[in-house]
Amino acid sequence: MSQKTLEKIIAQQAVTIQNLTDEIKLLREQVAYLTQKRYGRSSEQMPLNGQTSLFDEANDAQDDGERPRRRHSDYYL
Repeated sequence: MSQKTLEKIIAQQAVTIQNLTDEIKLLREQVAYLTQKRYGRSSEQMPLNGQTSLFDEANDAQDDGERPRRRHSDYYL
């Protein structure tokens, strides 16, 4: 290979490396943003008009996110 060909290949590789470096930087910024959004402090605040919920608060307090377990007597045969 001639020296001009090698220099051209090196220049193309340098451009490719720079493009990939820029893309990695962007992806890292996106991961940091999404991680902060997912696991960071919540921005939820109480509404200014005093309305807290349209649903029954008593049921929400008891709900732990799991389905209730059933006993055998709950099933009809």
